[in-house]
Amino acid sequence: MKNHAAIRPHAPTSVSFLDEGSVTPSRNSPIIEGLQDPSSILGEEFRLLVSRLRTDSKSAGARCLALTSALPEEGKSTMAIGLAAALARTEGRRVLLAEADLRRPTISDSLGLPPARGLSEWLGRKVEQIPVRHVHRGEFFALVAGQESLKRPESLGSPLMGAFLRAARAAFDDVIVDVPPLLAVADTVLMQDLMDGFLFVVRSRMTPRAAILDALGRLKPGKVLGVILNDHREHRRSYSSYAYERYGMSATPKRGDHGRRRY
Repeated sequence: MKNHAAIRPHAPTSVSFLDEGSVTPSRNSPIIEGLQDPSSILGEEFRLLVSRLRTDSKSAGARCLALTSALPEEGKSTMAIGLAAALARTEGRRVLLAEADLRRPTISDSLGLPPARGLSEWLGRKVEQIPVRHVHRGEFFALVAGQESLKRPESLGSPLMGAFLRAARAAFDDVIVDVPPLLAVADTVLMQDLMDGFLFVVRSRMTPRAAILDALGRLKPGKVLGVILNDHREHRRSYSSYAYERYGMSATPKRGDHGRRRY
């Protein structure tokens, strides 16, 4: 009988990235616009999130972070885009946004990018190099889900996926990975040992407490480095809103903004 290890598919010994050049979005991203506008509350809160990640003892050394949620429609992909773009604004820092939600990809549409090869082609061995695109000024790169359907969900926890993430850590300063919701499919659980940690996105007033606890219970202890409360609107005037107003901050751009975030 053959040894199972001998027939298990191996990761390639050498992994490299194919820079497919800069791509011009078909429309402006509200998140990117917010980060460029020094008076935008949206941009300011993403900068605050970056600051907290870098100073928090649990996440300061994490270079490969995955964003997930309990259920769909909680804003995890939006948070992944904003965090990656905010990190990339630090001079000299190379950031990769990787889309590992292959069942329901949204990043290309959110950033206004044309269809392209991506992670699914790499996992399906359809490409020899991992195709990335430069999506914005600075060192902000994206690896989208790709155009191949997900035939083997197990591939997300495979040696090929592990090889990609190891190479990404070596080639980029930060790797932000958008992964599926925990209660929808098992994909994220399969990937958890390959990530440095998770940021768990919860949509204010929408996610049931039981769903949050169930989802967190599917990850190993210590894997969740922080929780992002998305779409939080304060009903009473707060000190923070007063401070924002006094400094001339605005909630613009309004298009696509889902309300203020609390981290």
